[in-house]
Amino acid sequence: MRSFVFCVVSIFVCQALAPVSVLHAEEDTTTYSLRFKFTPGEFVHYSVDAQNQFTVQLNQDSETTVNSAQTQKHYRVVAVDESGNATLETMIDRVQMSVQFNDGVPATFDSSNPQEKDLAQYAPIRKTIGNPSRIVYSPVGEVISVLELQKNANGSIFKEVDRKNAKYADKEQTRNLGFLIPLPEQSVKIGESWNENYEVEISIEKTLRKKVPIRRIFTLESVQAQIAVITFKTKIMERLNDPNSSAQLIQKTPAGTIKLDLEKGVIVSQNVSLDKAQVGVFEGKGAMRAVSRVVETLIDPAEVAQKSADTASE
Repeated sequence: MRSFVFCVVSIFVCQALAPVSVLHAEEDTTTYSLRFKFTPGEFVHYSVDAQNQFTVQLNQDSETTVNSAQTQKHYRVVAVDESGNATLETMIDRVQMSVQFNDGVPATFDSSNPQEKDLAQYAPIRKTIGNPSRIVYSPVGEVISVLELQKNANGSIFKEVDRKNAKYADKEQTRNLGFLIPLPEQSVKIGESWNENYEVEISIEKTLRKKVPIRRIFTLESVQAQIAVITFKTKIMERLNDPNSSAQLIQKTPAGTIKLDLEKGVIVSQNVSLDKAQVGVFEGKGAMRAVSRVVETLIDPAEVAQKSADTASE
């Protein structure tokens, strides 16, 4: 059983003397161009607080795993070309984690501690800390190319990755490398939506795998004080009659709210949650439930400097 565990608000046009019908007309016709804006040399830092609870039940046996993680990460704008496409160097700066099985003692991890204190299960996470990757993004968040740091006898260099590489062929995996979301090519009005389509691979049998189409639907809910509020939901676009297949996608359909600063062209926050259950996952028996919430918040540069100073003094 344990293997399952690990694995923008309406616009108000302030014209006090305008008739109500005019106000509605303006609300209906105002469009917004949603774009990321990049400045060479710019650093953008985020704090991420993630809470996950995963429960597996079979007959009278039940196991619950609670996982919490606090992450500091950032991206640096390396360069911007004439089309506005930017090379972003992304990096995870620090991770603090805790995993608890049922009422057991939590297994903890803090990347700021000496490596010799790490539990073996955290070795893969340790490898991600401080290792940069580079992604070339368009102003609407489209991934143009992925660059990987490669080391040789002459030193280190970022080289473009073949998009057929299994590690990056999955659009979902590539998206997870970065910090951005897809934005619409055209200007949109309040209430209008745009989609992102991708596939997630699941196991059908021991040697047979299948790609399932997924659609993420984004909607511009409101714009106020230059902050665009965007909501999204995720749908599986294929009917799955096999509980085991559905169970593999139980954590793949989150919903959430994203706030984008239109003037600065940067994401201010992301609040993503999920609460899904699936029955019959063990040959028609048993059940599992996944509950999660992730809150990502833009950090002020002064706060970043203070956190760095506090960490150095520990």
